[in-house]
Amino acid sequence: MNTIALIFFLFLFFIIVVPITVIIIVVVVKGRNQSWKGTITDKLENTKRDFDTNREETFYTACIKLDTGKDIKMAVDRDRYNDWNVGDKLEKIKGESWPKKV
Repeated sequence: MNTIALIFFLFLFFIIVVPITVIIIVVVVKGRNQSWKGTITDKLENTKRDFDTNREETFYTACIKLDTGKDIKMAVDRDRYNDWNVGDKLEKIKGESWPKKV
């Protein structure tokens, strides 16, 4: 019985935990390897209410037009949302997690 439980545990571990961990690592590394320059074109603030707890959550997004012409939307925290303004220039340096205002 112990052998079957161990095999089942290892099966679930390799099917669920390992792929999720690999995906998280790939996303973080990909984000850190990016470098770009752009301008904030819009800021979005969306509020959603959790019906179970009746708690309200606010999500902040910065819309950025890269110098290459591509438009991206970046989820940001409240401090960056309040610090950044439409028209601000941003630069994301390779190896850093967040862009900086230039």
